[in-house]
Formats: sequence, structure tokens, C-alpha cells
Amino acid sequence: MEGRSILVVDGETDSRRHAASILRNAGYDVLETGTAAEALRAARTDPPDVVLVDLAMSDADPEQLIRTISAKHPDTDIMLTTRQHEPPRQFRQLDVSDYIEKPVDAEELLTKMRMRDLRREFHQRFQLLGKNERFIAAMESVLQVAPTGIQVLLTGESGTGKEGFARAIHHYSDRRDGPFIPINCGAIAEGVLESELFGHEKGAFTDAKGQRKGYFEQAHGGTLLLDEIGDMPRSTQVKLLRVLEQQEFIRVGGSTPVKTDVRLIASTNRDLSGDIHDGTFRQDLYYRLNAVHIHLPALRERRDDIPRLIGHFVRHAPGKPGAPPPVFTEEALAALSDYAWPGNIRELRHLVESLVVTSGKARIDAEDLPDSIYTPPVANRALPVPQNRDPQDMDREMFYKILWQILTAIHELPSKISAALGRGPEPLPDRFQLPPPEDAVQDVETPPAEAAQYVEPPRDDAVQDVVSSHGEGEPGLERPAEVVPGNVVPENGELDRLRSMEDWEREAIRRALERNEGHRGRAAQELGISERSIYRKIRDYGLDEYA
Repeated sequence: MEGRSILVVDGETDSRRHAASILRNAGYDVLETGTAAEALRAARTDPPDVVLVDLAMSDADPEQLIRTISAKHPDTDIMLTTRQHEPPRQFRQLDVSDYIEKPVDAEELLTKMRMRDLRREFHQRFQLLGKNERFIAAMESVLQVAPTGIQVLLTGESGTGKEGFARAIHHYSDRRDGPFIPINCGAIAEGVLESELFGHEKGAFTDAKGQRKGYFEQAHGGTLLLDEIGDMPRSTQVKLLRVLEQQEFIRVGGSTPVKTDVRLIASTNRDLSGDIHDGTFRQDLYYRLNAVHIHLPALRERRDDIPRLIGHFVRHAPGKPGAPPPVFTEEALAALSDYAWPGNIRELRHLVESLVVTSGKARIDAEDLPDSIYTPPVANRALPVPQNRDPQDMDREMFYKILWQILTAIHELPSKISAALGRGPEPLPDRFQLPPPEDAVQDVETPPAEAAQYVEPPRDDAVQDVVSSHGEGEPGLERPAEVVPGNVVPENGELDRLRSMEDWEREAIRRALERNEGHRGRAAQELGISERSIYRKIRDYGLDEYA
């Protein structure tokens, strides 16, 4: 049976036999192997549709096995079994369709296999790829409504795959043997659209030299997709409503009704309810079209699909003959996953194809991505307002942001001065010492012992609150030491050691990432730097937990 052969690779005999038995009872053709070498030989002889790989293999590296199978058999789906709650992070960039936790549960395994079969069908026939829950829900809605013949309204941003879903509805309906005709209402001039849809009689207008059948006649017995239905003029909307209600229309310049048997699917990237309020779209037509509503999620709403989509586009991108496709690093995948993708899947495909053709590299890193991926953050100059947060935490955060702004200005100062003087860039020294306050300056002849007795001058109340709010052992902001002549630090135990500017910068980035739960884009926006910079600094400062 097409798409139903499965290779189970697991060194644990009982576990392997258990999974294989579940799949055989469900009608799948199953082959078992206990080693990676046996798996490669079996795949070479008869490439399976699915390979179920256990991550606890002892005879080989499972990551290398997955890469080998993916390279030699790109049409084979790979699923993982693991005793962990989820696979390690390095498997994100591999072309793995799903995973299941051991011991394998029969219902869960079969559910995942059915979803895999559905995804494979949609991908092969309609070029729709994804395993996000909202994306799968849209696929299941297609299977439910396709056989009914009811009108369907597809909504979603441009590039989300509305035409592909319309083709799927047509394929799974009893009209599959009839024509499927997609029409973009926004691409046809207003004065021509009515003639294109309903046809015209000879002499209906100047260039009408003969009778012409419109799309409703051409699609008889099949399906007609009206894409961007929100761009249809109101005058044409009236005639469309008549077709939906009576299954008949009149050609332009004609007088005789023409019967038609067409299933209508409408799609739009607009908010039709808003158009109804504005008076540009008829409410009664909206209710007829919206018998079943299927919304397709934007790519930014299904970010978990982005690595898999990238892998697919890389394999099918035009490249140098014989050259292996490049590998996207974790940093590059993270940057692409954080991007908003206003053009959705269409934009992602074009970007990946461009990088494969132009980069000429075996590994594509975050720094190789175009600047458009790193959208400049919008500076928020409003002061933070406490909302169910500890006031001391808010003071601490405000104080830290001020320090970060000072650091940024200091780092930019040498290049600005050098540019003004016509010189090349001059780097800052590795370590700075803060100047002593004026009243702490001692006479040059003052013995060091007396200098060590210097009493710290009063500080600003806001700063005093931030510094004093940290008890012993509590993680918090460290205040740079105030230095007196001779680099003598007061021995009162209240001041921390002198820290470098790099230490402050590293701590600022770490705290911003922690507050934003590791989201690099939001952390960069909070700090007022670009995402490109924060990726580089995470690597430079060894913040591996956020890499």
C-alpha cells in the first residue's frame, strides 16, 4: 500500500517488537532492524516511507544515521522514539517529522501515523507542508467539509496556501473529476470581471464579436475558486448572490437564464466584516459564502514548522549540480523562527532559495541572513509602569536600562570621534575605572591607610534603593566599585569588586533574555539593539543556555 511501509530501528528488542506489532495490526508493512548498519542496508534495498529511529542506539550515532537516510532518501519521513520528554535540541534542524516518548503508547503512535499520512497526502498533492496543530486542524476541516458540497470561505494572509487548500477541498469532493478553476478577483479589471465570470453575448459591447462562456459555465460540474473575493465590485456581488441562491445567471448582453452546477469556494486576506461595516461588501453575500469558515494560520503563528519548511526548501532549491545542500545553524534557524514573515511561506521559500544559490557556503549562520530579517526595534521611551510587580524589581530594571543606554553611548563614542577627526576606528580599552567623586579626592601626600578610611558619600535616593535592595546571597545587579586614589576600595563590605564594561554588558543581556524567557527578538528590542547584535553577543559571552 502506497505510503505505508515502515522501518523500525531500535536496539531494544522488546521495545522494537512492541512498536512493530502495533503498526502491523494497523495494516502497515513493517521491517525491524536492531542496528544502524542493518537499517541502511534495508533502506538501500527498499526505501521505506517512514523510518522510526530510537535515539538510544548503542552501535551508531542516531544523528548521523538520520542525516544519512535524509540525504539518500529525501522522500522518506523520519520519526523518533526516545525516553526523554522531547528530543535534544540538535535534532531541530534535522528533517524529523515527529517523535514519540517510550514506552510507546499504541493510540498515540497510530494517531501520529494518521497525521503523518494526512500531511504526506497534502504535501505530495497540494504542496502544503506542516505539522503545527492549527495547520493540522485546517487540514482536518477540509476532510470534513469536502464531501458535503457546502460553500467554504478560506481566510488568511497572502502566502498562507489558500489556493492549495481549495484544491484539496475539490480533490476530496465528489467533483474531483470535474474542472477546478481559480480566479483572482483583484487581478481582473472591474469592467471586465462580470464578463469573465458570466460570459457575454455577441454584440454585448464593442469587442464582443461572438458569444463567450464565462467561468461559471466552464466550471460546470466542478469547483470555482474566487480568490480575493473582497475586491469584487458590489454590482457583481449582486449577480453572484443570484447564482448561489438559484444556480443560474444571465450572460452580459443576454436575457435568457443559464443553469450551472458549480461548487463555489471563496478566499480572502481581508477582514470582510470590516468591509461590511464600510459598505463595500454585501452582508447577505457574506453569510452565503461563510457557510463553513476555515482560517489558515500565518507562518509566524506556526513557527514550529519553520525548520521543517526550511529543510524542504533547501533540498528542492536550485543549486550547484553535485554540491550537497547547505546546513542552517541553530542561530540561523532561531533568527528565522523569530522573524515575523509578512509574506508567509512564499517569502520563506524565496529567501531560502536565494541563500542556497548566493551564499556558496556549507553552513549558513545568523550573520549570513539578510538585514531584512533583523527588523530594527522600535524604541520605547516611556518609563516602565509597575503592574503587579515588585517596586524594587522595577527600580532595578529602570536603573539597569539607564546603565545600558550609557554603555551603548560610550561604545559609539570612539567611532564618532574618529570619524570627525578623519581617522579609522579606535577600539575601547578592555577595562575602565570610574573616576572618584570630588569630595573623595585626597591630598597626594595622604598616607594610604587614611585613604582607606574614606566614607562613601551620600548617593541619589533612587540609586541607593536599587543598590541596597539586594540582600546577602540574593541575585541582583552589582554596582561598580567607586575608586579612590591608589585603587583602594573601602573595606566596609558594601561595595562590590570593580567590574569591566564587558561584565556589565553580559549581565544586561543575560537579564533581558531571562525576563523575556529566552526570546532573543524581544530581548534585543528591550535593550535597544538589533537582533544580529544579540546573536553575536550571546555567542561571544558564552550564554550557551540562550544559544
